[in-house]
Amino acid sequence: MSNSNTRNVAAAVLASACILTLSSCSLMPQFEDLTIQETYDVGSQAAARGDHFVATEAFRSITLTSPMHELADDALLGLADTYRSVGDHASAEEAYWNLLADYPRSSLVPEVQYKLGLCYYEQSLPAALDQQMTRRAIEQFEFFEAEHPESPFVPDARAGIAELRARLAQKDYDNAMLYVSLGSPDAARVYLTAVFEDYGDTVWGRRSLLELARIFCAEGSLAQASEAYSRLLDKYPGTEEAAAAAIEAESCGR
Repeated sequence: MSNSNTRNVAAAVLASACILTLSSCSLMPQFEDLTIQETYDVGSQAAARGDHFVATEAFRSITLTSPMHELADDALLGLADTYRSVGDHASAEEAYWNLLADYPRSSLVPEVQYKLGLCYYEQSLPAALDQQMTRRAIEQFEFFEAEHPESPFVPDARAGIAELRARLAQKDYDNAMLYVSLGSPDAARVYLTAVFEDYGDTVWGRRSLLELARIFCAEGSLAQASEAYSRLLDKYPGTEEAAAAAIEAESCGR
């Protein structure tokens, strides 16, 4: 057997071993004996079975040694996805941005822009905490949808936007209710009005309108209370808040 054939057989055996055997290859993958395709396959198989070490090393090997190869952008995406899967969002974000900068004409660009949004989405905190990542995720998802409206990822991006907008609405609603509990209706009205106007499509929008009506009623501003109750009944029929408005509107001012 020639040296060339021997090398090819050895490379194939190593590739198969890396794909099928976790223990030995997780310690020290020998990618220099593999082709780029074989290395990529090792990384993909490792990522699929949850061997993040081998996946990271395989994908990184391609990006470092063969950045002009046709699989380089796929490898960089695989690297970013692997980082994200273990919660290393900083490294994932950097890899996604590197792909957009280094391979701007790649067919993977729409997917990368969507996954950047996911990167921020996964770092979004509960409503009571800082919402910087929530806003970044919304901005990225909206940018992605505007740039690639036909992408199959658009429905998921829209669902993410809806969820995140509701989180922002809840934060402002909770602030409003804090002011209500502190006996500061003027400050509460500012937040409640903003929630209704900016997030009227969420549950917090209709709850805010109901609370506005209640504040007006308690203050004796009966015309404003009546208007708020009527708007709630017209805009949100069949909801729990509309049912409450129908009952309260009858008794307001009595």
